[in-house]
Formats: sequence, C-alpha cells, structure tokens
Amino acid sequence: MKDMRHIPTRTGKVVVPATLQSDVDQYHYAPARRAGDFVFLAGIVACNRHEKPMSGDEFRQELRGVFRQNEALLGACGADLADVVELQMFHVFGSDRLLLDKAGQLAAIAAVRDEFFAAPYPAAVELAVADLNPEGGLVEIKVVVHAPRTAHP
Repeated sequence: MKDMRHIPTRTGKVVVPATLQSDVDQYHYAPARRAGDFVFLAGIVACNRHEKPMSGDEFRQELRGVFRQNEALLGACGADLADVVELQMFHVFGSDRLLLDKAGQLAAIAAVRDEFFAAPYPAAVELAVADLNPEGGLVEIKVVVHAPRTAHP
C-alpha cells in the first residue's frame, strides 16, 4: 500500500490507499482516520473470492495480508501495531468457502494474531455474523489505536 492519499481534517486526517479508492467512492467511508491521539481503521475483510473452499494454510495467509494492510494504514497515520488497543473481529462461521470449523477458524486467527501482537495484547471481541461484503468474506477485522501524536514523530 504505497500510494495513499492523505486528506486533512479538523481533528487529524483520513488516509485512503489507491487500492481502496473505488470502494471509498462507492460506500462513502474512511479506511483510516486519525482523530487527535486515536486512529480508527475500518474493517478489512479476509476473504475467499473463489468457489473452492480455502484450506487452513490459505486462510492464515489471507489473515496475514489483512494484518499487513492494517500495519501499512497505521504507518500512514503515524502509528504502529504496538499502539493497537482493540481488535473487533466479525466471523462468518461455517462458510462453505473455508475448510475450517469454528474452533479451527478461531485457532487460525489466534495463531496469526500472535505473529503480529505480543503481550500485553490488545482488547479483542469476536462476533459471529451471517454474511460479509465482499462475497466470500470470512472475517472482518476492525482496529482502534491510541497513538499520541508526540509518540510517533
């Protein structure tokens, strides 16, 4: 996510990666928004866009991609993963696009989270939902960050 547009706001800024510009135009949202000492990232969806069910390894790779996107957005907002205070995860359990059951899906996300976050961990909530956008969405991860502007020059 190298090409990012920075839009100043009264309380901070909005960051829009070029890869998400068409989504922003269609759905009218901010992928990342700094408001004072807080950064809010819109949910990023780990998804299987193919009809064939995704393996556990493929799912973990997709999750890593989501966390890397979060990391890039945070960097553009003057923050990093160590500043994350809360993760909100919205799961589609039992999807025919994933070869993992609920326990396997939760174990996969826990393992990948541990690759990106060390103790003390961010607060987290994991909720089951019926469906996600786009088609084939498996889990959406939304991030809340506290990163005082003076902490990250």
